[in-house]
Amino acid sequence: MPPSIPPNPINNLTEVRNSPVHGLGVFAKVDIPKGTVWWRANPQEDVLLINKRQFTTLLNSHHSPTSKELLEAIYTYCYYSAKDDALILILDHARYTNHSFQPNSDVIPEPGVIGSITLRDIQAGEELLEDYSEFDVCPWKGLRMKPGCRM
Repeated sequence: MPPSIPPNPINNLTEVRNSPVHGLGVFAKVDIPKGTVWWRANPQEDVLLINKRQFTTLLNSHHSPTSKELLEAIYTYCYYSAKDDALILILDHARYTNHSFQPNSDVIPEPGVIGSITLRDIQAGEELLEDYSEFDVCPWKGLRMKPGCRM
């Protein structure tokens, strides 16, 4: 990683705006060159990993309006990591990364790294998009997919 890029450069490089794709999206604040890590999660700060037992406990528990909202957040903002056998709930604004079959961003291919890298030069003001169909498919029972969902 270049020394000029902090461990999680998301706040320096991007911002959340209304998206023509869906709801909110992540947009470049500055020009971002191809191959730049624009999001690198610190697993202790930027994401929550939810394992199958935790998800099943929540799913099978009594549901209040708050627990229903938590499940909706999981269905909407999580993606499944096969290598961790866990759902990853993104806590920072990378959770607003929208889907496209013509992505300009992808997950960092390094094992053990949670983050995203640009696939081409990104212009300031351009939305960062990833192809959700390339993400791992979660094999757990009880998960339902929403249109545009990462799982």
